[in-house]
Parts: sequence; structure tokens; C-alpha cells
Amino acid sequence: MTNWASLRSLAIVVLLVWGGSQALSWWQDRRFAEAVRLGSQQHELVVFSTDTCPYCARARTWLNAQDVRWRECHVEHDAACQEAYQAQGAPGVPLVRVGSAESGAGVLWNLGFSPAWVASAMARLDAQQPAAQGPAQRPAHRPSADTSPRP
Repeated sequence: MTNWASLRSLAIVVLLVWGGSQALSWWQDRRFAEAVRLGSQQHELVVFSTDTCPYCARARTWLNAQDVRWRECHVEHDAACQEAYQAQGAPGVPLVRVGSAESGAGVLWNLGFSPAWVASAMARLDAQQPAAQGPAQRPAHRPSADTSPRP
């Protein structure tokens, strides 16, 4: 009889842990979604992708579901996108760019799509832009092999 009670207790603990982790995951996703949605109003978000990339499809779905302002740059169909992608030296897609040289706030790159990274990148760009200094006075950053995420 004690074995059944122990198994039942263990099952309850496992269910509580699993439920807690699901709740935490849901809460974090909502928090990152809100940060990315708000940040995309100030910072350009570009996802370099291909038609056959399953990770790109997942990023597309997430961004559209969260009503985020973003632009997709197809490296297979657009020569300018392919040039920017190759200049970055990334070994794959999706390649995510947050910010733009024209905005003056800077540009951050990441190989792979992560809502947490996008939210963090937008916060870093906000912190880098001093209130007293206008965007036109900040140096422009372009994708290059020096800033590539490739190790």
C-alpha cells in the first residue's frame, strides 16, 4: 500500500513541476512578445531567411502571431539581401538584424531566432542611444565579417 502512495505522491510532484515550467514558459513568451512588439516600433527588425528553412518558418509564425513590425529578407530571391547576408558571414539562416545604420542607434546581429535575444537587443540599442545626442551624430554600422556571429 505504501508503494502506491509513494507513486501517487511522485506523480503529483512531477505534475506540479511540469505545470510550473509550462506556466513559466508561457509567462516568459508573453513578456518577450510585449517587449519585441514595443521595441519594433522604434527599431527595425529584419529576418534573413530562405524558403526551405524550418526555423525561419517558426520565426515568421511567431512574429506574425505577436503583431510585431518586421521585414523578411529572402536571401534566395533578393540580390541586396543576399549581399548583406554574405557580407555578415553567417553560416546559416535565420539571421536576425535589429536596428539600422540609418537610425543611428546601431545594429546587432544574431544567428537564429530567439524572442529573448531580440528583446534584449532592442533594450541594448535603447541604452546605447543617449537622449542628448541625435541619431545623425552616431556612427553607422554595416554588416561585416568582423561582426559575424560565426565563431
